[in-house]
Amino acid sequence: MLLTLLAIAGFVWSNQHHPFFWDTVQLGSKHAHFFYENDLQWSPLPAAIDSGHPPVFGWLLAACWTLFGKTLPVSHWMMFPFLAGIAMLLWYIGKRLGSLEWAPWLLPLVLLDPVLAGQSALVSPDVVLAFGFLLSVSGLMYGKRWWVMLGILGLCSISMRGMMTAGAVFVFGICLAWSSVRRDARFATIRYFFQSTLPFLPGFLFAAWFLWWHQKNTGWTGFHPDSPWATAFKPVGLAGMLRNAAIVGWRWTDLGRFAEWFLLFILLFQKRKFWLSKLFWLWAILVVFLTPSALLHQNLSAHRYFLPAFMALHLIVFQVVANSDLDNLRRKLLYTALIVCLASGNLWIYPRGISMDWDATLAHLPYHRLRAETVDFLEREKIDFQTVGSAFPNLNTGENLMLDGDDRQFAELDFSTNTYILSSNVFNDIDVEEYKQLETDWQLVRRQEMAGVWMELYRRK
Repeated sequence: MLLTLLAIAGFVWSNQHHPFFWDTVQLGSKHAHFFYENDLQWSPLPAAIDSGHPPVFGWLLAACWTLFGKTLPVSHWMMFPFLAGIAMLLWYIGKRLGSLEWAPWLLPLVLLDPVLAGQSALVSPDVVLAFGFLLSVSGLMYGKRWWVMLGILGLCSISMRGMMTAGAVFVFGICLAWSSVRRDARFATIRYFFQSTLPFLPGFLFAAWFLWWHQKNTGWTGFHPDSPWATAFKPVGLAGMLRNAAIVGWRWTDLGRFAEWFLLFILLFQKRKFWLSKLFWLWAILVVFLTPSALLHQNLSAHRYFLPAFMALHLIVFQVVANSDLDNLRRKLLYTALIVCLASGNLWIYPRGISMDWDATLAHLPYHRLRAETVDFLEREKIDFQTVGSAFPNLNTGENLMLDGDDRQFAELDFSTNTYILSSNVFNDIDVEEYKQLETDWQLVRRQEMAGVWMELYRRK
C-alpha cells in the first residue's frame, strides 16, 4: 500500500505544473477564481460559468489558494488526499471481495482505467466523485455508516451527476437492507429500513437545499435556454436516441474495456451464481440512473459521466476472477492481461474525424507541452493572439489555464476573419472539411507532434 501511495504522489508531482484542461477549466479554475476574488463568499456564480452544479469543488480550491497560494502545484496537490483515499478504499474492498493476496491486483485494475487515470492527472471534481462513490459503497457493504454519510454528502455536493450517483447508491442500500432480512419478517422491519437510510440524510438535505437555493437565486435548475451548455441538453428524437445508444455502447467497450466484457462472459457462464452478486445489483442500478440522460439528450454521453458504473464493473471483474476456480497462475495472468489492456487505452488515439474525450485518457498529456511551445513561438514572432483562431479547450486566458496572470486568449475559429489558425487533434470542434480547407487554402507555418498528439499553425495565404 505504501508503494502505491508513493506512486500516486509521484504521479501528482509529475503533473503539478500542467494547466487546467477540458471541463476542469470551468469546474475548477473559473469557479475557484470567482470565490477567490470574492473572499470565499458563497454566492451564485456568474451565468457564463454556472452549469447548475454545486460549486463546492471550486470553493474548496479557492480556499486552498487562499491558504497556500494560487499556483498550479497547490491545485494539483489538493487532489492527492482524494487519490490516496481511492487507493486505500480499493485495498480495503479488494481484501473483502477477494483476499489479502489478491487485493493488490484491484488497485491497478481501477487506477489505470483511462477514464479515472485521465481525470487523476487533472484538477477534477470527478476524482472527488469517484472517492465519494467508493466510500459510500464500501460503507454500505461492510457496515460503516459514517463512511456512507460522508460519501453521500461528498457525492451530493460535487455535481448533479454526483446526486444521481447518490440516488443509485441509496437504491442499492435499500436492496442490501431488504436482502438481509428474513422473508417472513420483512414487513415488520420498517424501523430497520428507516435506520439504514439515516446516513443518506445529510447528503440528500444538502442536495435539496442547494437546488432550492440555486432556483431561488437564478430562476433555473439544471440548465436554461441561454446557458452556454444548452445545446448539450437538447432533447433528441428516436433517431437521436438510437445514435446515442450506439455511443453509450461504444463507451462501454472503448479504451480497452472490451476485454473485461469478454472475460466476464466466459467466466460467468462457468460460475453463474455471480450473476446474482450484490455488485451486479450496484452496476445495474447505476446504469439505470446514469444512462437515460445520455440517451435522451444531444450531448451528455462523455466517458466520465459513467465513471461510477465503470468502477462497479471493475469490482465485478475483480471479484469474479479472485473467486474463480482457476489456479493462482492463471488468475494472475488474467489480471495482468486485463490491466495491460485497460492501461493501453491511455495510448489510443483515433484518426482525424473521430471525436475523443481527451480528459478521459492520459493520451492528452503531450498537449500541454505542445501548447506551451506554440505560445513561445507566437511570442517570438510577435503574433497577436487575437489574430489566431482556435477551438475548445484552447479558448481561455493564460490566467484561467495556468494561473499566470496572462489575460490574452485566442480568437474563436472563423475562417473569414482569422489571420492564423491553430489546430490540433485534441480540438474536436474542427471537422474534416475544415481541415481540408486549411490544407488547401492556408499555408502551414509550424507543425509539432508528440506521442500521437499534434498541433499545427496555419497562416492565411
